[in-house]
Amino acid sequence: MNIALFGGTFDPVHKGHLAVARAVMADPRFKLERIYFIPADWPPHKQQHEITPYIHRYAMLELALEQEAFFTVSEIEACTPGKPQPNYSIDTVRRFRETLGAGDLLYFIVGADAFQQIRSWREPEALLLEARVIVVNRPGVTIAEAMKAAPEGARLDHVYFIETVAQDISSSAIRDAVAKRRPLEDLVDPLVAEYIRKHGLYV
Repeated sequence: MNIALFGGTFDPVHKGHLAVARAVMADPRFKLERIYFIPADWPPHKQQHEITPYIHRYAMLELALEQEAFFTVSEIEACTPGKPQPNYSIDTVRRFRETLGAGDLLYFIVGADAFQQIRSWREPEALLLEARVIVVNRPGVTIAEAMKAAPEGARLDHVYFIETVAQDISSSAIRDAVAKRRPLEDLVDPLVAEYIRKHGLYV
């Protein structure tokens, strides 16, 4: 079984995220059977930023993936109430690997902009050993620039690059649309847009 992990804050999940996952799923190099979307409860690189509560981000992912046969939302990074712990990618990858067989392949999806910071992650060399990393293009970051960020001695044969049709959508663009009371359906799934309005998020 070949699976991929797609982690992030997903604050909120938007059409750009879905475009990335669909492009990865369709790539014949990976032969994926499922992609797990993993919202971070306490992302270590964003502890100084205000983040929408996990329960809302998880719920919006469930709504966005409702009609996606090969995508699943995972709560593996949900923290125990009252005991927040930073969500490190290497720990998540290792927990998933324990569930796989010897012949199964585990992939980890990351944006080129995030990959540029990989040396600051926990155990980056180990991450590239435990999983095959799929780096997807992001505006303003070339593949050559992303490659320079790989840790010395890393298994670069475990790193794949993919050009996707991902839209350049950001949380700030969604917040701006909410503030100006513009329709959100061009940015997020209609069910997610309805959830945002119902719960008064991003105001």
